[in-house]
Amino acid sequence: MNTPAWYWRRASLRVKLIVSVFIMTMPLVGMLLYNNYYAIHVVRGQVADSYKNTLNLYTDQSDSQLDDIDSYMRTVAGTGYDLLSLSQEEADGEYYSAKIYLFNKLSKDINLYDPITSFFAYTDHRQDFLTVSKKNASDIKGNDIIEKYLIEYIRSELFSKGGSSYVWKYVQIDQVNYLVDIVRAGDTYLGALINTEEMVTPLRSLQIGEEGEVLLANTQGEPISNSKLVSEYGIELQQKVNEYYISGTKKKFLVVGALSNRGDFSLNVLIPDHYILAKLPYLQSIVWFITIAAFLFIPIGLYAMRQSVLVPLYRLLRTMKKVREGDWSSRVELSNTSGEFQLMGGAFNAMMSEVERLRVNVYEEQLNKQKEELQRLQLQVNPHFFLNTLNIIYNLAKIKNYDLILDMTMSLIEYFRFMFRSNTSFVPLKDELEHTRNYLKIQNLRFPEKLKWTIHSPEYLLDVPIPPLVIQSFVENSIKHAVTLDEPLIIEVQIEFLIEEHGSRMKISIRDTGPGFKSDILEKLQAGRSVENERGEHTGIWNVERRLRLLYGEVASIVYDNDQDTFGARVEMIIPTNPGLEETR
Repeated sequence: MNTPAWYWRRASLRVKLIVSVFIMTMPLVGMLLYNNYYAIHVVRGQVADSYKNTLNLYTDQSDSQLDDIDSYMRTVAGTGYDLLSLSQEEADGEYYSAKIYLFNKLSKDINLYDPITSFFAYTDHRQDFLTVSKKNASDIKGNDIIEKYLIEYIRSELFSKGGSSYVWKYVQIDQVNYLVDIVRAGDTYLGALINTEEMVTPLRSLQIGEEGEVLLANTQGEPISNSKLVSEYGIELQQKVNEYYISGTKKKFLVVGALSNRGDFSLNVLIPDHYILAKLPYLQSIVWFITIAAFLFIPIGLYAMRQSVLVPLYRLLRTMKKVREGDWSSRVELSNTSGEFQLMGGAFNAMMSEVERLRVNVYEEQLNKQKEELQRLQLQVNPHFFLNTLNIIYNLAKIKNYDLILDMTMSLIEYFRFMFRSNTSFVPLKDELEHTRNYLKIQNLRFPEKLKWTIHSPEYLLDVPIPPLVIQSFVENSIKHAVTLDEPLIIEVQIEFLIEEHGSRMKISIRDTGPGFKSDILEKLQAGRSVENERGEHTGIWNVERRLRLLYGEVASIVYDNDQDTFGARVEMIIPTNPGLEETR
């Protein structure tokens, strides 16, 4: 069997309703969230493509300018005599004339190239350093830190050589970021220095929001122009900038970049994500409103469904449980619910009223049958003893023992007076014991010196009601099966009071010194099976058991046993001391 399917079929109605609501609403919420994500992704992509095109265009222009500067320097170093003369002139006068000529040429040509900050030249054998800067740029002449750094940089030969396209290298001098390009002619070097801020200044006018930023980054993902956002918001500058991405810890930024083809750097723009998404606030508001409303209204809907469906069902189930436990007067109240449940509740209450009426009729009929059967069982005892007493009187009359006939007659009068009112369900214990004594007196006249008895009962139990003839029937059974002419038969009747968890009980013990129950008879009695005599008639023991079962149900009990050490047959009956309470119980 498929376990999930089995669990779903056996799950409660509450679980099924909750799962069904979530199954119906979750796809809608998921679709809204996906549409929101998709719209954001589309907007970001469009914005990124727009800025990507702008950056590519500007990067191409910058690369073209850098390429022009590099071509100019290579022309000065290779085709003209301007730079080579510095390395070849031996005389001081000719050297300084060539240096002045180069200075004037660079000073005139530097204004032709917008991004450049300074030209510089260095003659190694004379250890002479020349600097030419724009008039509107910060002059690096006289800056010993920059001059010293460039000389060390030239001597280390870290600059690009040969035909590499990445001729512009990033350097940082005195906490300022530069791009540098150097060409060589003999032992004289010509270089150009560009402040990276000059590279990004034209892009400051881009619409990237108040918190946006344009910057240059090296191949290690480090900013090489002024940047506050990278360190403040933990933005990562990836080396591969072919695709846009979102980065930042405290705030999210859209990072778009373009690689330069003439240097080891990239141009990047950081756009605040909220600035991008500010163009679709209406759509986002609707999506989030629907999403939040869905999660808020799901519990409200479940509560309304619970009140309209589950609560009436639980009321009906609780009432059915009470009925199953025996409370047949329980009714379900469904007046403030839907019409369908009101109809169901009315039908259930009408059905229970009819069932209760039929049950009362059946119960009363059963009581009447039990009373009739009880009276019939009690009357079955009377003819058995009546025949025995007539036989005793007949024998006494034959021997003309008139005194014993008088005693027998008086005992019989008391005996039959009790019998004539014994068709009641209960009699006081003292009346049952007195009736048993009269019976024993009659039997003592029949078996002189062969029958002895003792009856013990507490005084406070004498008024306890018990079924009539229950003690006398077992005493009669002992005399019938245990009296012999060899040894006297001793019968003992002992009454005791018991306190148990479910109420007070009375134990009636009847013992004799006879041979006890036969093994087959004892096995049947202990197994609760009926015992019949040789004519197929039920014995007095069966009559007593039947009456106790009708009067007490399962509350009363009878135990049969043989005690070979002290007595023969032993019978113990335990019955309630308050039969009316037990019947109510």
